[in-house]
Amino acid sequence: MSKYTQLSTATASNTGSVTLTGITSEYPVAILYYDSALPATDGADLMFRLRESGGSDNSNSNYNSVIAYQRSDRDFDDEDGDNLGLGDKDKVNLTGSTHDGANQGYGGILYIHNAANGSEATYVQYDTVYLTNGSPFMLGQIGGTVLREATTVTGITLFYDTGNIATGNFTLVGIKN
Repeated sequence: MSKYTQLSTATASNTGSVTLTGITSEYPVAILYYDSALPATDGADLMFRLRESGGSDNSNSNYNSVIAYQRSDRDFDDEDGDNLGLGDKDKVNLTGSTHDGANQGYGGILYIHNAANGSEATYVQYDTVYLTNGSPFMLGQIGGTVLREATTVTGITLFYDTGNIATGNFTLVGIKN
């Protein structure tokens, strides 16, 4: 039976970024939960970078992602723009342009696989939900990312592409077999 261990938590209050660490070889999978995340700037995108064992965020252009969107403003037919492939990026989008409305907040869950194995790539699966800016509607985003480098990952940093994180609760959990 797997054992869950809380590795790191953070509560954001008008801060530029949140970094959660504690991933080691003891945890083959880490899970990041976040809720009540709001941007300080309307239209900002929530992003992440993986943190390496040396204590810096990996900003090399080696993140490849695929994203599928579930939209509340459409039926279930596949339409152009509902799926996206992104290659050679220096960060990963968890949301598109989010609404900064009070008493709202966005959440998600990320599964980080193989992070502490410095001889192989790190994989991240995620599922997020948020309210878009402009003519607001709910949007879900399911995706997967690979960091195409053999590097030891010890954590994750989250930030908006413009402005600060106005609010948010973030928890990183490790899973032992």
